[in-house]
Amino acid sequence: MKKTIYITMLFSIFMTACGSPPPAPTPVDMPPQSRAANPQTPMDVPNWFMMTPEPDDEYAVYATGEATSRKMNIAMQKSTQQARANLGQSINAKVQSLIESMVEEAGMGENVQITEFYSEASKSVSNETLSGAVVVKKYPYQMSSGGYRVYVLMGLRKAPFDNAAKQAIVSKVKENQEEAMYANFKKTQAFNRLDEAIGE
Repeated sequence: MKKTIYITMLFSIFMTACGSPPPAPTPVDMPPQSRAANPQTPMDVPNWFMMTPEPDDEYAVYATGEATSRKMNIAMQKSTQQARANLGQSINAKVQSLIESMVEEAGMGENVQITEFYSEASKSVSNETLSGAVVVKKYPYQMSSGGYRVYVLMGLRKAPFDNAAKQAIVSKVKENQEEAMYANFKKTQAFNRLDEAIGE
């Protein structure tokens, strides 16, 4: 009798274990070195690399970089350079979005002058702010095959970016005071807000 009960209990435990799938792995901020050295799934690399963080109260823009090298310091430099280049692209997109809202409000269509304005303003903001970009997180590890791989998360602080973007857009608009573009932008609430923010 006891033997039958014991076998029944073992069978129940076995069936329960088979019927319950193992919990799915979740991304982690910094995976163990052993997992990262031979990544098999997205969970084997930092979650901030797989999903770049959204802007927040501290940083206006984030970007990631990744590189390998036989030497860790070189892999670090290369991944940081890649993150900086990606950050420059994100800055351009963010500045263009600000300008597009003014273009739309002013009822102006896309033209060569507007395209040049995008380019000049974005370049000005990038040049002024990229020097202030900082490495927020870095994740180097030695690969099992030899050499190093480094993941980097770089951020651009919100205040310097906002100030540079406002000044660049307003100054570029005012450079075109003889143009119809200046008159159109001057009417928009977006431009007036930027101008007032600089004057504060």
